[in-house]
Amino acid sequence: QKVSGIAGIRLKICRGEVLVVDGDAENESVCRTLTKIVPMTEKEGPCSQLAMKKAPNQEVIPPTVIVAFESTLKPRSMKTNNGSPESVDETDDEEDEPEPSQHKNLLPSPKEEKMMSRYLEVYGDEKECRVVDTDPFVLSKGMSRSLWPRNEKELKLGLRVDAKDKRGNWFQGSVVDIVEAASKEGKGKGKGESKREVVVHFDNFAKKWDETYTIDHFDEGKVQPLYSHATPRMKPADFYVHHRHTNPETDELAMFGQPFAAQCYSEWSGARAGAQILAQASRFLQYNSDWSSPIDLDDPTSMERENKANRLYEKIQTAISDLIDVLVDYDREYTRLALGLSTHSDQKSQPFRNPFFDATNICTVFSKKVNALLTKLPFEIVVTSMETAQGKKINVDPDEEAFPLSLVRTIGNFLNARQVIVLHWKEHPSDRQAAPILKDPVLYVPLPLEVDEAGVEILKKSQKAGKERAKRARPGSSGIDLGVCLTEFCKSQNLTLDDNWYCPRCKSFREGRQNMNLWRLPDVLTFHIKRFNMSARWREKISTRVNFPLTGLDLSDWCHKESPVIQQDSADSHVYDLIGVVNHYGSMTGGHYVATCKATACGKDGREEVAFDFNGHGATLLETEGIDTSPTGWRLGRAKAEQTNQGKEFAAMASRAAAESSEPLWLQFDDEIVDQLPPRHVVSEMAYVLFYRRRRITPSNIAKYSTLE
Repeated sequence: QKVSGIAGIRLKICRGEVLVVDGDAENESVCRTLTKIVPMTEKEGPCSQLAMKKAPNQEVIPPTVIVAFESTLKPRSMKTNNGSPESVDETDDEEDEPEPSQHKNLLPSPKEEKMMSRYLEVYGDEKECRVVDTDPFVLSKGMSRSLWPRNEKELKLGLRVDAKDKRGNWFQGSVVDIVEAASKEGKGKGKGESKREVVVHFDNFAKKWDETYTIDHFDEGKVQPLYSHATPRMKPADFYVHHRHTNPETDELAMFGQPFAAQCYSEWSGARAGAQILAQASRFLQYNSDWSSPIDLDDPTSMERENKANRLYEKIQTAISDLIDVLVDYDREYTRLALGLSTHSDQKSQPFRNPFFDATNICTVFSKKVNALLTKLPFEIVVTSMETAQGKKINVDPDEEAFPLSLVRTIGNFLNARQVIVLHWKEHPSDRQAAPILKDPVLYVPLPLEVDEAGVEILKKSQKAGKERAKRARPGSSGIDLGVCLTEFCKSQNLTLDDNWYCPRCKSFREGRQNMNLWRLPDVLTFHIKRFNMSARWREKISTRVNFPLTGLDLSDWCHKESPVIQQDSADSHVYDLIGVVNHYGSMTGGHYVATCKATACGKDGREEVAFDFNGHGATLLETEGIDTSPTGWRLGRAKAEQTNQGKEFAAMASRAAAESSEPLWLQFDDEIVDQLPPRHVVSEMAYVLFYRRRRITPSNIAKYSTLE
């Protein structure tokens, strides 16, 4: 907020990671790198505490790239004469007329008519999409009622409705298709006649949930005007726009550049939303001579090439401006026609009631103008799946389609949460004469970046803290020690008045200091490592390696100096040995649990010797020559016969070696598969829950768990 001068409420904060996606490209190429962004939440803490995962060969965690997007919406203020905001829910002084038995009163009340007239005065004017943005919520409700059909001949594409699904739930949607179906009537008058059906696509749902309705459902009240029952979504739609091109050498699709965030009102048409996206995309076409070849001021040819490049970008900017004008103007005209208010319409209609409106003519003229201008742009706007846009090099999504610059389809109905918008940049510029001065295969121009001095100081402090953490880590190992985690857990914290503490003596909230220490220790100690980070909009699995000892974990450093554990003479009262680990393989969306357990020595009766003690001395290694001792990982299903036989042979050898060795045997339990695991593989970044047992078990527990015979 301080750096940009923009209010924090209008900023969307993301974490960025710069990836090299084209190793063969020149260092200066804009197609070489891709900035991968992940939305952040307010619960993730200050930016100075954020860090990416550390690579194995790095001593210090690199600084985190923070990307902030300003909201692209500047809502238009709709004030009444007295200066108060316009209210959609205000009721008129006069009582509403009683509703008909089958259809609601589709004509607006005097107050609603006045409100829609006020919105129509400004919607689509010269300030629209350039200075301010108008929420068409009021107009969308009015258009749904104005176009509401009385018979099946008046059913039309793009009609916004509230429809009841098969489970009896109401959802808002749009008519996306009209089909001719055979009449269900049998013999007689209705034989051979066709009946029109409409396909309704629900907002923010996939196509597989589309449902079909007839005019009978309209008459029965199962399909009603927009927002008669469904709850309106007042929050604007928020999505990201990515950049993509075709690598001329490999002929593969590749993402590149800096994605950007865009916001649209859900009831905007595809045309109006397209104008919003084009206005933001034009920022990546601000030509700068720094991104061209060096210019020799004494060479007329060099200056001429520079002028041609400038004219090329100016021509593209003009085409984008003209296209935005067409999109906004025709969207305004379509809205007025649908409400029966346009003076250019040849159809007879009354204000705010136009059920026989035919959009064929205006859509035909609109499409011709839009297609003529789209050919002048250096990119194509497409909609694809989120999974396709997340990779460095991608394949074409079979469901990919062009962005709907449509007058009859709303953006909130077309896009769902699993789709993203991609600007596919064309390979060659339209003006070949200017191409020699351009050193990139596309006309994409990176946004200028400025370094914040205050941010540099924060990064220096973060790197210094990272070096101190690296010194505390165990030499020769990556990750963080379990002791460091315990120290952070027991660290003293100052409680300010914002996070105050209620003093029982003063009977008031005071500042204080809080710290945690261990007082008593159990015989079996469990450590639950935080592996999953979840918030309202962000989920991730934490894969940081935690190094924990297999034997000799001494907890005296984290016990209170007056605790009973410290007062005891026996040192084994606060020393623990590892007996088991629960590992999680996978991610937030799915995974598998595998257990690792220590098989301690057993008596002749087959019972485990609880008092087994191992201090690490005199350990011998298993003879594993010719046998793969690497972890088998995890797999679902039964092993093949030859794998089972090899496992039995290895298990027998491991059992004999364990009987002759003083080192306990570690076993890995993966469903019905049990494998021997070398001790060096027990500690891994998959460890989720740790189980430690105290060397000196409490006598009462020994008696409790013993069996009398």
